[in-house]
Amino acid sequence: MECNELIEQLSEFLDPDARAQLCREIEQHLAHCHNCKLYVDSVKKTIVIAQSDSAPAIPIAVSDQLQAALARAYQGQAIAPAD
Repeated sequence: MECNELIEQLSEFLDPDARAQLCREIEQHLAHCHNCKLYVDSVKKTIVIAQSDSAPAIPIAVSDQLQAALARAYQGQAIAPAD
């Protein structure tokens, strides 16, 4: 599995009902790719914060800047391998 495949299928991986085979492939990739592991950990933490009752409100301007920065960083590119 390549980095870009992991990112494309991340929502399925984080879904408790995801296919077992996909989970195994992603876990194997994460075992060898430090950058993707960091990315997945960040997404998981973001979900926990967003679902929390005490999640801080993010100003719209900050949210817009973050979205734009992420779009620029990942637009059409895979995360660089850890090697």
